[in-house]
Amino acid sequence: MRACLTAAGNKSVAAKLAGMSRQASYQRLHTIERLLGRDLESGLQRTPLHVAVLVLDARGTAAPGA
Repeated sequence: MRACLTAAGNKSVAAKLAGMSRQASYQRLHTIERLLGRDLESGLQRTPLHVAVLVLDARGTAAPGA
């Protein structure tokens, strides 16, 4: 999903970024969409997920207790 978010929803680019075949990447993204109940092709639905991932990344690199 991170690659899809980085690629702004472009699934072909996401597959390349993830180092996966397009078919395998599409299958994983389909599973993620089903589990989250979100359409990763929709910018409106993708944006909050991207923000959440960015926040998690920032928290992971923040100083302890921050």
